[in-house]
Amino acid sequence: MNADTVGINIKKLREENQITQQQLADSLGISFQAVSKWECGNTLPDIGILPQIAEFFNVTIDELFQSRMTVYQNRAGRLSALYESDIHDSEIYEKAEKEYLRLLQNDDFDERDIFGYAYLHDLRHRYHSEVAEKYYLEAISLGSKIKDEFYYKIQRQYMYLLSTLGRSNENIENQTRNFESDPNNQENHILLLCAYIFANENKKAYELTLKALDIFPNNGIILTSAGDVAQRLNFYDKAIKYWNLAFEINPELIDTRYSLVSLLSEQGKNEEAIKELEEIILWNNDRGFEIENKWVMKEIAKLKRD
Repeated sequence: MNADTVGINIKKLREENQITQQQLADSLGISFQAVSKWECGNTLPDIGILPQIAEFFNVTIDELFQSRMTVYQNRAGRLSALYESDIHDSEIYEKAEKEYLRLLQNDDFDERDIFGYAYLHDLRHRYHSEVAEKYYLEAISLGSKIKDEFYYKIQRQYMYLLSTLGRSNENIENQTRNFESDPNNQENHILLLCAYIFANENKKAYELTLKALDIFPNNGIILTSAGDVAQRLNFYDKAIKYWNLAFEINPELIDTRYSLVSLLSEQGKNEEAIKELEEIILWNNDRGFEIENKWVMKEIAKLKRD
């Protein structure tokens, strides 16, 4: 074993963590002279203490003996790199986040640290996306035995996830096949419509809504989607018409009211938007959705300020 290599690596890791020889020695329960001898290449750490050193620096024992061990700006950077190698290791993620937060709280950071912290959460988002997709698919598999209303709701939410991951074409291909296999199924119309909407294929979505409404004129979800697409195409009067009709047919479609509020506020019609939000509060209260009203109250206050 090469004492020089191990000593150089321990020094790199110590400086990376911004600690003194004494602080490292205290953490390991040894003298700082022992640490100094390692770093000078005069002696090797006892084989029994190598696991402690590796654990302290979040490296493997093998890395301590690598002649070209990667040097990171600080402990946070090393932990982030470790997490990137296995985004399923939640313990490493938590350690990395703790280190980045320590840097931020102590104003001891630069743009590379800020980038690293953002990238850490980007990696965590990928992990959560994997988990979400896994369980959406499991829920869809279970729901396929009944294929009730909730089964199709799961599918729509799964499709939205795929669209956020840049997989909108996958949605369109899958739902086109389903639609072509049974074009008389209103749920297949809705799923293909959602696939187009999530992909921002607004003209195709609008064409499909018109065809779907010829067959299913009283389907609240299709009407709601028609309103959403009409808004995107700047057909504002039609959007309001579709939303109001959808809500009239199915008063549980509160999303139509939120969409209307969004349109009214965009048009600067704050008083009308506030009235709609006040109606949403009553709707929520009737159903015991008090938590949802906290956001509604904030929106009302914001519109009043504007």
